[in-house]
Amino acid sequence: MKKIFSINLFLFFLLCTNSFTQAQIVKGKLIDQNGLALREVSVYLYISPDIYNTTSDTAGSFSFSVVTNIEEEGQLPAGYSITNNFPNPFNPKTRIGITLPTQGNVKVGVYNILGQRVIDEIDRDFSSGTHSIDIELEGLSSGLYIARISIDEKFTAVKMMMLIYGSQHLSSTGGSFINQLPKSNSNSLLLKEIDSLVATSSIIGRKTFTTLPSISGDTLDLGELTIERFCPGLSTVTYEGKTYNTVQIGNQCWLKENLDAGTMIPGSQNQGSGNGIEKYCYNDDPNNCSTYGGLYQWNEAMQYVTTEGTQGICPTGWHIPTLVEIETLATTVNNDGNSLKAIGQGTGGGAGTNTSGFSALLAGIRGYDGYFYDLGIIAYFWSSTEYGIDDAYYLYLLYSDSLIVLFDSGRGYGFSVRCLKD
Repeated sequence: MKKIFSINLFLFFLLCTNSFTQAQIVKGKLIDQNGLALREVSVYLYISPDIYNTTSDTAGSFSFSVVTNIEEEGQLPAGYSITNNFPNPFNPKTRIGITLPTQGNVKVGVYNILGQRVIDEIDRDFSSGTHSIDIELEGLSSGLYIARISIDEKFTAVKMMMLIYGSQHLSSTGGSFINQLPKSNSNSLLLKEIDSLVATSSIIGRKTFTTLPSISGDTLDLGELTIERFCPGLSTVTYEGKTYNTVQIGNQCWLKENLDAGTMIPGSQNQGSGNGIEKYCYNDDPNNCSTYGGLYQWNEAMQYVTTEGTQGICPTGWHIPTLVEIETLATTVNNDGNSLKAIGQGTGGGAGTNTSGFSALLAGIRGYDGYFYDLGIIAYFWSSTEYGIDDAYYLYLLYSDSLIVLFDSGRGYGFSVRCLKD
């Protein structure tokens, strides 16, 4: 008995407050133009005056629990009035009085505390004067319910009602009587407009989605939201008979694939000037160049100049990145080497996530001795920055950890080349 009293007292307390809340779920998934999930992206949902924030998971999915506060009654113009329902609490029928200064349309929706509509909407046309609408919740459980009354689609008021079996019953049928209403299978909620959804990170920048559907049910699934990762106005670059994709990472525009330009020569030979662009293919197999790109000695990649940021063997308008530009890339991805590696590259703590879109492949190297090493183990990318008179800096990614290593090496090794837009 005490427990029932406590529950009823709690419901009465809710009934006396000025507002109630409803929770609705908004969810979706962020993908790039290739359908790949975008993980670890901050997502902001703007529903005036509130802002909700979450982060996309490893599948690119996100979800918000939107809480809506609804005032008990709005300000109605002179001549209009809506009474509280009587009796209240009720069992199972109650009545609301409505006064109109002119002829008008009145709609009444009834919702539970989750915001779910529990009976069919009442839609009535009334002449000027005072009228009543009876609401019957036969078969529903005891608890707090909300009536949303709309007049001519202009003015809205919200009234709180309590259904408690064993409480007062509406005995008089005076005024306009509405017969018992069937329960609806509809799961409609109070309509809520989304202003915008913003996805942002240091890697992808900022993308704003507008003209999104309204929240009209307990769950709104926005589906897949596509964020184009290629560089603005430049999705591909064709060079030396091959088409490369681009990827925007922070403020930098990179080719998404390793460069594969030039004529293959055996690993046993050194690349030289005056013969056009020359490349190594891992194990002297042209198929490896098609997959992993060519391998180049530093002088060949730079086309025999030592100027930082030179075009080298890159397409016109692109260049071999400097050490500082590679450091900027590392900072943009929070020094997470896995975010630079393509999916399927590396294992364990070194497994690629490719959240940056850089899509690095562990292409191995051509050694000083003319042999090839480390395919599937290490990725090496030349910078255009010298170290001393014999070495140059490079970017190093290992299959077994997430480190980004910047180191120097002899210029006679054959490393991969990634081009950066001027």
